[in-house]
This record gives sequence, structure tokens and C-alpha cells, in this order.
Amino acid sequence: MTTAPFKKVAQIHQELRELVVAGEWPVGVRLPTETELAGRFECSVGTMNKAMALLAHEGLIERKARVGTRVLGMPKAPESRSTELDAFAFIYPSDQHEGIWRNLRGFQEVANQRKRRVVMLSTNAECDKDTEFLSRLQEFDVRGAVIFPNVSTPKAQVEFSQLIVNAKVPLVLISVNLMGLGRPTVVLDNIHAGYSVTRHLIEKGCRNIGFFSNRAGSMAMRDRYQGYRRAMEETGLPVLTENVVIDASMKSDFAQPLQEPTLLAGRYLSAGRKVDGVVCATDYLAYGMAEAAKSAGLRVPQDLKIVGIDGYYTPENRDCIHITTYKSPCEKIGQLAFETLEKLVSGVPIPPDEILVRGHIVVRDSS
Repeated sequence: MTTAPFKKVAQIHQELRELVVAGEWPVGVRLPTETELAGRFECSVGTMNKAMALLAHEGLIERKARVGTRVLGMPKAPESRSTELDAFAFIYPSDQHEGIWRNLRGFQEVANQRKRRVVMLSTNAECDKDTEFLSRLQEFDVRGAVIFPNVSTPKAQVEFSQLIVNAKVPLVLISVNLMGLGRPTVVLDNIHAGYSVTRHLIEKGCRNIGFFSNRAGSMAMRDRYQGYRRAMEETGLPVLTENVVIDASMKSDFAQPLQEPTLLAGRYLSAGRKVDGVVCATDYLAYGMAEAAKSAGLRVPQDLKIVGIDGYYTPENRDCIHITTYKSPCEKIGQLAFETLEKLVSGVPIPPDEILVRGHIVVRDSS
């Protein structure tokens, strides 16, 4: 999660604000140009533009094209609020993802029962929005937040982890487990998921079972792989290195969700792997595998049995084969996240551990 640009903007904004308060530029005086200020503060003109926009939003300066920027006045003391929002927040990347909106629905259901105000904040998959939202929650009397992390690189994960550790309000992570942050996390039991779908393929007679995943940096994918290994080893079946692919790709294209999975699956099958079953770490990957198998002339499930995990995606194409999947109880995860946050806000000590939720297999046409 790219938090550095936002931190730089916040730093420059604070320094400029302090200079205005100190009288560096008296009321009515025109400020230097943004290019001149960017040179003085050793930042880009874009960063300076954003910092100046924050000052303008506060009413401290006025910006006019071809005229320049002048000081309007000193910062005003914040007015006391007659009504407090007293809300919980849910911060998430995008409600185009079925799993996320089902998490949201579970969260909202319990909030309605408890008569608790909630604030839904979508970052629209913009990483630095998480930082902005978390830094401003207290301004709006948000008591605590559930957050669905949007981390796509190792560097982003480190920066997000620092953000979570330094947050000033109670937080609960949901659906993505980032260990060691001192915050409770409500997640699917991904080891059980990987184990269950692998056992299903074994019971269907598969003996050369592969594992196919992307998002190599995700702990959820790692746990699903561990569940696969456990089921294989229990049955005495070999885990062949050449049949295991965990790609580093982590793109999320909600408009064309099968484009990348189908491409990756095509590469998997074109390598000539002798598999009669494949555990796909997500339903998107499973449907991509089915499309790639069709293009390769393989019949599903006769030549290749396919299983997925999550249970919240089915293509609109009615002619596609429906995938056997491990269905995640997304609404329950959202409900537990709310209840956990409620306890934290009330002062009930909650261990910073994973709260694991199990789903179940839904058998369809692909196995």
C-alpha cells in the first residue's frame, strides 16, 4: 500500500500551515508560486499542489488562476459538535467483489440490530486511500473500524502494517490475515478449505493432483496450499513440484475477472503437466482453468477435474461449466467482525489472534 506520497503531502501541508500561523505570510499577502515553494520544500510540484489544496479547503488561503494565492486568515478553533456521529466504519477496496459486498451485508445486518450508525468507505482499490481514511476517522467521531486490506506488493504490506500498528482507533481486519499486527482478524479457515477440496478430488479418484494459485505473497494462498499438502500427505500421494504453481500476480480486474486467470491457467496446462485434478486457490482461477482446458481440448470433468475456493463467483455465461467450490460464509465473517469491533470499543479485551470461520463444499459439474 503506497502511503509515502500521502505522508509527504501531510508533512508539507503541516509545515505550510505552521508558517501561516507564525505570520510568515500576513493576511492578504500573495504566496510564492507552487514551483518556488516546491523548490524550497524539496518536493514535487504535484505534492505542493495537493498540500496547498488542503490549506484552501481549511479556508486559510485563496487560489485564483492567473492571479496567484493569497492568505485569507488564521486557523479557527474547531466548533463544538452538538451531535456526535458515534459510528463504526467499514473500509474496503471495492463492492464489485462479491465476497466483499457479502461481508458488508453481514456487517450491516448486525449494525442494524444493534442500532449502531455505520460509515461505509470504499477506497476504489486506491491504496493510499486507506491511509487517508484511517488518519481522519476521529475527526468524524468514528469509534472503530473494520478494514479489508488492499495490499498488492510486499512493500505495500510493510507500509500498511505500520499504518495499522499506529492507528489511534480500535481496528479489526477482515478476510485477509496479516500476522503480528496486534489486531484481531476474522478470516476463512483457509487450511481447512484447501484440505477439504483436495480430499474431495481424492475421493473422486484423482491421484495426480496439482495446485494452482496466484497472489504468492498472500497468507491466505499459503494456507490453502498447506491444506492441499496435508490432504495429499495423509493419503500418501506425492506432492510434485512441477504440478504446483503459485504465481506472484495480484491484479484485480473486476470488469474482466477471468482475463488474467485464463491466461495463467493456459500457461499451466501448456507446460504438459500430467494432472487429473487441479485445486485452484480461488473460483476465478478455477473458471479460468476451465476455459483454458476447453481451449486445450480437455473435457471437464472427464479428462480434468477442477475445484475452486470461495464460492462467490459464477460467470454470467450460462453455457459455462459450474465449478465445485468451498463456499466461504462471507456474511458470517462480516457479522463476527462487527461483534469483535463492538467488544473492542466497549473495552472488552480481545486477543490479537485469528478468528477462523469454516465453510463447506458445494459439489457441481467440474468434479
